[in-house]
Amino acid sequence: MTTLAVPQLNAFADPKLRRFALWGAAGCFLGALIGQLFLAVTRPPTPNHRQAVSLLIDCSGSMLIGGGGAEGGVGQKLHEVKTAATDFVSRHRSPDDRIGVIGFGRSVHRAAPLTDDAGQLKDAIAGLFDGGGTMMGPALEAAASQLDDLPEDWRDGVTRSTLLFTDGMPDNPTAALTAARRSRQAGLRIVAIGTGDADTDFLAQVTGDRKLVFHVGSGDFAEGFQQAEKAIYRGSLVESGGGRESVLRTLLRTAIWGLLAACGMSLALVAGQNRYVHRAALSAKEALAASLGGAAAGVCGAVAGQILFSIATASANLPVLGTLAAITIPLARVAGWMVMGLLAGWGLSWFVPNLHAARAALGGALGGALGGLAFVVLALAGDFLGAVLGAAILGAAIGMMLAWIEAAFRQAWLEVHYGGKEVINVSLGAQPVKIGGDSRACQVYARGARPLACQYTFADGAVHYVDFATEKSTTVEVGHEQEIGGVRVIVRGSRALHDAAAPAVRPTHVEPPPPPKIARPSAAAPPDALPPDGKTPARTLTAPPPPPRKTAPPEPPATSSTAPPVAESAHPTQAGTRVIRPVPPPPPPRKKE
Repeated sequence: MTTLAVPQLNAFADPKLRRFALWGAAGCFLGALIGQLFLAVTRPPTPNHRQAVSLLIDCSGSMLIGGGGAEGGVGQKLHEVKTAATDFVSRHRSPDDRIGVIGFGRSVHRAAPLTDDAGQLKDAIAGLFDGGGTMMGPALEAAASQLDDLPEDWRDGVTRSTLLFTDGMPDNPTAALTAARRSRQAGLRIVAIGTGDADTDFLAQVTGDRKLVFHVGSGDFAEGFQQAEKAIYRGSLVESGGGRESVLRTLLRTAIWGLLAACGMSLALVAGQNRYVHRAALSAKEALAASLGGAAAGVCGAVAGQILFSIATASANLPVLGTLAAITIPLARVAGWMVMGLLAGWGLSWFVPNLHAARAALGGALGGALGGLAFVVLALAGDFLGAVLGAAILGAAIGMMLAWIEAAFRQAWLEVHYGGKEVINVSLGAQPVKIGGDSRACQVYARGARPLACQYTFADGAVHYVDFATEKSTTVEVGHEQEIGGVRVIVRGSRALHDAAAPAVRPTHVEPPPPPKIARPSAAAPPDALPPDGKTPARTLTAPPPPPRKTAPPEPPATSSTAPPVAESAHPTQAGTRVIRPVPPPPPPRKKE
């Protein structure tokens, strides 16, 4: 009879969770670190030799209020953004750059066409003023038209971007989103800097990617422009941008990054499992198998995540799905890490005794989801720091969930005491768990024991033990304990196993025994009384007793005066009767003379 496995609630108390979390984090961190170095070496050069940027600056009435006025009655916010935009122009004085300036409020102001003349651009920025509404939609269309008006010999290989600065919502949000979608469909990159009452969620819909939105406070406008300068690449699963490289090249670089991270995690978890049972960290065969398995998991996860990420990014240009881009793009990243964790967990089940493959895959997928969420959040801190720290959390989550799945669903296991406070648990199942002094042939190493001392298996609800010294197989109960070499092994079982092994006896009501009776002395029963059980004893025929012996009656005393008196003898006879002897008579009296 097969007992249904139920997850144990105290599985999180298993110390193996902490060990697996540390091993997974360390391995994935090192793998991701090598992957980041690979991305840095293979990253294409920054295309700053072919940049066309249209500065789109909000000059509405909300930019003129806020105190701290400057010359000409211009508000502090507009004055600060003009300073930050001028610095932006100064940093891009390369003859290969083209920058244009457009202001918008109640109308659109084409202040400067695409040019490399820094003086003309600074004068155009300084003259921006409107003070009306926020016509963002027409302004985005004007920027797209400006970026499309390029010389024929300058169109090839150029990166076209719109750098939008605003402090509020547009007068017509629908028109703004429509214009932004058309711009992205035309191959333009929109980067937004928001301040004040600017809605970050709305700007994420405008740009199509939340990572291209930078919200800054008063006094930090220059920093916002500096951050926006870095957002000139297309996004990928592990980088904020992919430059102008082809989709195949982006997919290949991402796959190699995932391969390195997953290989590091797989090798660390397999080595950690071996050290957990006191075996050698890695044999050549195990290292090869773990590397191949980790590589397959990393490539599949990275490729799947990158494809989903590309689909989610492309859907941001669609009318309906564009509003969900802020959710679908992070979910695509998480889905990729879930695939990697699922495959990594399935591969690790080959190295952990009696770890069910399907449950290991489930644990890996859950760990991948948790780690993927952390990866997405930490990626906001930057590509390098976010990637390596996110990978560390990813490896820790996968390792922890794998250990939890193993502990939560096992029914029987061995508790191995190595002396001191070191105790490990090894799950039992159909796969034999061998214990002995040969670490290559045994799953659990026991110093001082025979090379192959014994093995345990769990099948049909019972734990079977084989002693290789005597070649005898027995069934042992939960709690069975023995010394094997220098370790002490105890058989443990889940509550479900205890319940299945206990006999099903229905409790019955038992009357308490009566108080003991105190025996009291009683008068002797008459000879003819019945025995205590009330039954008359059976009669037996015996010979009648002999009649009593008759003794001769004593002689009557003599009537004459001459009869001698009778006296008793003081000496009894042997029969116990008295003999009466005659007493001589007294002498006759003397006659008187």
